[in-house]
Amino acid sequence: MNSAPELFLGKGLGPAFAKEHTAKEIIGTSLFAENREFPQLSLNDSALTQNIAAMAEYTKARGVHLAPHGKTAMSVELAERQLKAGAWAITAATPTQLRVYRHFGISRLYLANQLVEPSAIAWLRNELAADPAFECFITVDSAAGLQLLADTSAESETRRPIDVMLELGHVGGRTGTRSAEELIELARTAKITPGVRVAGVTNYEGTLGGATPVVAAERVYDFACTMASMVAQLENEHLVAADCWVSIGGSAYFDEAFRGLTEAGNVLPNRIVLRSGAYLTYDNGLYARTGPAAREISNSPKFASAIRVWAPVLSMPEPGLALLLCGRRDVGFDADLPAVLGVRARNGDNARAFSGTITQLADQHAFVSFDPTKYDAQALPRVGELVELGVSHPCTTLDRWGLVPVVDDQFQVCELTQLHFV
Repeated sequence: MNSAPELFLGKGLGPAFAKEHTAKEIIGTSLFAENREFPQLSLNDSALTQNIAAMAEYTKARGVHLAPHGKTAMSVELAERQLKAGAWAITAATPTQLRVYRHFGISRLYLANQLVEPSAIAWLRNELAADPAFECFITVDSAAGLQLLADTSAESETRRPIDVMLELGHVGGRTGTRSAEELIELARTAKITPGVRVAGVTNYEGTLGGATPVVAAERVYDFACTMASMVAQLENEHLVAADCWVSIGGSAYFDEAFRGLTEAGNVLPNRIVLRSGAYLTYDNGLYARTGPAAREISNSPKFASAIRVWAPVLSMPEPGLALLLCGRRDVGFDADLPAVLGVRARNGDNARAFSGTITQLADQHAFVSFDPTKYDAQALPRVGELVELGVSHPCTTLDRWGLVPVVDDQFQVCELTQLHFV
């Protein structure tokens, strides 16, 4: 059995890509080189650069902090690009993600979730003790969660406490307290829990929803207003500091979250931490139709879709149907099925419009339906050609890949980025 490790670099580059051994030999070559194998995910460098800069400018202009959600891509290289552009911290969703980003030296992290595993809590305390410059904020929404974080050891008074963010939720949502009374009681409990320090208040507004993006935006605004009033109440009762952090904001309605906190709630911008993450790659679905620009909000940041999946045509078995080598194991489908953006020859040439619709995904196949009368014979896809696919909600496509080529506008590989999903 051939066990050469260079053949198994992880999904993201096929075996032919991996046989080139080193990044140095891959960078500068074409994504569509003859020895490449597809399907393949790629990220566009100029779109990534545009998105990082646009969000950095948006938050800087408003004086708000940005802690991009690192679960989107789990790429240390891309996280470092965001930090270099001015991001305040990197957000994670799991203890494993915290460990990955901390392993690579990121000094301020935010866990947008409850921390309940004893080994992860012990690890965090050790990290805080080992590095006075390291900061980490943990979400908590219950007395039971606080009890797990409590430090009852003899050394508790001399060790750094864990900074917790009290989470406000909503009925029918995910985690978080369901009322002002619950939030106040949680704050009182946190104040007397050994080994814990209340750093602020947090929430996730993405589960509010709405019949249309405009309705959803209005609900986010109202919820942010409510959150601001609850923060004021906690301040009045001296349960949080007057300058505590207030964290909110997914990638669709961050504008309304910010507006609700500041305009209606009078929370100073320099206390606000937005945790948007999917803006990094953006998409051709969920965020493209719900974000501020899609809702025609003035002075919105302009994002571009940076993520593509390239799928070869396997079969054209009947008029109006194409089968692609790309399925549930290659591309996300939780928000929408992938969007067909175009077709081109296998070597990347002869790019042309193609407006088929993916109607179904099997494990390794995509079913593309199209109107054959709209195309002449030369414009139709051919077996062996590549169909360009856009995705919706990029997180659930990125987590299917490992080592991913970042390409320039001419589809030359300019970087390889490791996606640390486990």
